[in-house]
Amino acid sequence: MLIRRSVALLFIIILFLAILTGWHIKSENGIKIQTKINNIKLSSLWAKITDYANLQNSTANLEWLHLRVSDGKLQSLHLEFTGEDRQGRSRIYYVDINSLGLINIYSRSIRVVQHTTHPDYIFAELDKLGLEKIGHNFILDADFEWGDLIFNSTCGGLYLLDGGKLVPIKQVTFHTNTPVCRILVCRNSSCEVWFTQEDLLKADDVDGTLSFYSR
Repeated sequence: MLIRRSVALLFIIILFLAILTGWHIKSENGIKIQTKINNIKLSSLWAKITDYANLQNSTANLEWLHLRVSDGKLQSLHLEFTGEDRQGRSRIYYVDINSLGLINIYSRSIRVVQHTTHPDYIFAELDKLGLEKIGHNFILDADFEWGDLIFNSTCGGLYLLDGGKLVPIKQVTFHTNTPVCRILVCRNSSCEVWFTQEDLLKADDVDGTLSFYSR
């Protein structure tokens, strides 16, 4: 009886702290996705997330995508994005998926939403390529940078991801206050950087096979 009371008290404390700090915690243990990467479509995952998150889909801005694949299976996925809920309030959302494919969604209110790229644009480009074509063991991070940036192929592969293809690039230079999505893909001890067509249009100079993007 004492153990049950202690557990109940602990649950009340956790619930109180969640309410106090403004977090909304939604555990979706009944919702699963396939973990074999040849069965994973990120756009379908996004549709599933928007079905259950209190979100106006058109207002979403990607903050960070991290996924880890081992032996051809998804081991973990972490997604962060901002947007407005259905009541018009700005929020940041966190999505975690474990190796069993179970989805958990968390969110909290924020004052300012940073405008980046809609998650489904990045997801659709990755789907056209197919996660299985990246490899059976890799880590992928999609993040945003801005300012004075130079990327070149001397430190690893540099590519345009467009229409399911990876086109080599020698160097890209940015001088922008607009966030640019950098997709970092690491396999074993080597890494590559990918950009979408939308982000290369923000570049001041592209040196390589895509010189027509240069301004």
